[in-house]
Amino acid sequence: MDGRTQINEALASEDYIPATAINDSIADFYAPPDGGVQRPEGNLLDSGDLVCGKYVVEERLDVTSGEADLYLCSFEGKQYVAKIYRREIAIKEDVVDALLKVDSPNVARLYESSTHNGYPVEVSAYYKNGSLQGKQFSLDELVRVVIPGINAGLHALHEAMIIHKDLKPSNVMLSDDGESVAIIDFGISSVMSAGSAVVVTRTGMTPEYSAPETFRNLFLEESDYYSFGVTVFELFCGYTPYANMSMEEIEQYVSLQRIPLPEDMPPSLQGFISALTYYDISARQDKGNPNRRWTYDEVASWLNGAGLAIPGEGAGKGAMPPYVFVKQSYTDTASLAAALATNWKEGKHHLFRGLLTAHFRSFDQQTARYCQEAEDEAARANGKDDVLFFRLLYRIHPRLKGFYWNGVRFESLPALGRDLLERLWNQDATQNKYYESILKERLLSQYVAIVAPKNENLRKAASGIEDMYVFERNHGNGLLRTFYIMAYTLSGQKLLNIYGQKFRTVGEFAAFMREELGKSLGRFEGHCHDLVSYYGDLDVQLEAWLIAIGKQKELDEWKKQMEG
Repeated sequence: MDGRTQINEALASEDYIPATAINDSIADFYAPPDGGVQRPEGNLLDSGDLVCGKYVVEERLDVTSGEADLYLCSFEGKQYVAKIYRREIAIKEDVVDALLKVDSPNVARLYESSTHNGYPVEVSAYYKNGSLQGKQFSLDELVRVVIPGINAGLHALHEAMIIHKDLKPSNVMLSDDGESVAIIDFGISSVMSAGSAVVVTRTGMTPEYSAPETFRNLFLEESDYYSFGVTVFELFCGYTPYANMSMEEIEQYVSLQRIPLPEDMPPSLQGFISALTYYDISARQDKGNPNRRWTYDEVASWLNGAGLAIPGEGAGKGAMPPYVFVKQSYTDTASLAAALATNWKEGKHHLFRGLLTAHFRSFDQQTARYCQEAEDEAARANGKDDVLFFRLLYRIHPRLKGFYWNGVRFESLPALGRDLLERLWNQDATQNKYYESILKERLLSQYVAIVAPKNENLRKAASGIEDMYVFERNHGNGLLRTFYIMAYTLSGQKLLNIYGQKFRTVGEFAAFMREELGKSLGRFEGHCHDLVSYYGDLDVQLEAWLIAIGKQKELDEWKKQMEG
């Protein structure tokens, strides 16, 4: 963040749907390292070259790839694709060995693997219709062509102990007859070790399609199915649920919530995507537990019309037995979650002493796992008890009303913003550390991800405030400016409170300044020095107010003139 503020769009409609876009910063973050090997310039293959001693290169394919070039080649009247990597060490031998044994129409056939002038090259099937990237499909087309093909392809890969790790529309090809699909691109794939389904690495993954556990460096068969769910979402909607979000924002969101689904999406497809993208994997080994992410068998059953329970939507839960907390008995999770949040210190005590885990284990295994995960994380990460407790409250009851933090409750984010603004106006700094802790732990964006997942503008506003806090703190500029921006943005307030008066418009404030000039030149000059320092810095409240009333453009132009 460069320290410049942004226009307050926080309270826009939750119906906003972002357009598909590529986040370049994410791509750069996860780009595979070169390892010191120089990337060659120009073509690695020319027309007429022989690959693997028999495939004749016809032309270079116009496909963007940072790690390799693709060439159309032919052998005995049939066309193939030669993929030649621009790094001398690029292909995992165990993956190649496993792929050479895979024989499925839904996995791009790997015919040869060799080298050309020292660079790794693979020869695989060619699909004239291209990938699914940028295409949209009806529910019927998804059920008839896309979903069965991807499911069969993943099944074949997993049977060969291969985890793809980067499933997305650009890595799924449409067959030549248009009646099936095939999975391609195994550049970052891994082979599972015998007896283990976990691979510890995440180089090259695409965060928009990545499962929650992959951000913790865990890759499972279930992780490919999560990517499958996001892929189906995009192929139906034309955009991804996490378009334009940073890697950190995606990681925060997917660890707490289901992906947001459009209301006009067919209910059957909503359930299907929810089941594939269920974020809790703790029950993955228990095939009889309905609260586990779907994989091959469940998808196949769904395609055959079986009525399956959707993970996390009530199946497997019984009635809640009484739970005694601060001398009161609770028999529903909504009331208990509110009581835990209100009695913060005692609530943490119940969580981290294992009392909540033991209680929920008797009737709600899913919530018990949430509690156990929080306990385990607290043991690994010192000083995170409050944040872990905050997250757990909304996992216990996602519709928990209000913003709770450290025993203080606000009805909503606007209420929080109004409280902060009143304190700033009254120069009451008693709660500054409380508000700073909210920004330090990025609780605003986490809360928005829970209560308003479709409100893109509010999400951006919350994240922007948190970025501003980090910038100001790192540059030692003080936090007053950040607090005012936070207060005006969240509250929606449009009043400037200065010199004992409140102003609603620039015209009102300008009229006041003219009156002050008429009364006393010295008084007017004093106000001017208050509002604009000798270094050209604007009064922080005035700047935040101007942004709040929509004067960002004029403010930017004024700053350019001052800098000039």
